[in-house]
Amino acid sequence: MKKIIAPVLLIANILTCFCQTNNTIYKAYASDRSEEINFSSLKKMEKPNLPDYQGSYRFGSSEDESQLEIIYSNDRLFARTKYNSWENDTWVLKYDREFVKYKKGILYLGSASYQLYICSDDSNLFLKKGTKGLASFHNETENGKVYHYIQFNEGNSIKKPIGKHPETSFVKLSANDLQSYSKDDLKIMRNETFARNGHVFKKGGAMEKYFLKKAWYRSMRKTRSPKLNAIEKHNVNLILKLERHQ
Repeated sequence: MKKIIAPVLLIANILTCFCQTNNTIYKAYASDRSEEINFSSLKKMEKPNLPDYQGSYRFGSSEDESQLEIIYSNDRLFARTKYNSWENDTWVLKYDREFVKYKKGILYLGSASYQLYICSDDSNLFLKKGTKGLASFHNETENGKVYHYIQFNEGNSIKKPIGKHPETSFVKLSANDLQSYSKDDLKIMRNETFARNGHVFKKGGAMEKYFLKKAWYRSMRKTRSPKLNAIEKHNVNLILKLERHQ
């Protein structure tokens, strides 16, 4: 995960719990090792569905903090890392796409893998019962004892972009992402990006008729020249290019 440098409240004095079996010690911590939590309060989510992974997950603390944001759309997961970068004497909020693979309850992001866990009780001071998070695992050996660690990255709800194709405002797409869409599908996807930003379509035109049927659009119309962000500009240009070659 990329670094985010921003002031945060450091969490301390969280209840700690570990157990030992045959020289193996089980310990758990939240986001970083300064925030130890009750190992026995973390339970694996059995048979999760793809939509269960949607959320915003905290990684690290203080200057190392970042957010992993995941949305579910069109039977797929789309993920990005949100962080602050110090550039040209100012903080710049940045988003980097994370390519997701999912297999048998395990979420793969690059070389890292995660599973969904839930805090099953209120024994931890800052993790309440029902808190969902992404858990990763690693082992360390010290003085003949094996330490089995769970890193629990707390998740919160996320407000994903509205519409049928929210991913066009969430991450930079690739041609491979769009290969299964027809020319008509691509046209809707491209224009939805503008509609989401309040674009006023030509009166009586096909796009106006289409989007006026969407409750979320009727109250958003405001301009014929909405300002798209860098992600949206990339996707609109890519989709338009693909439309022209079909």
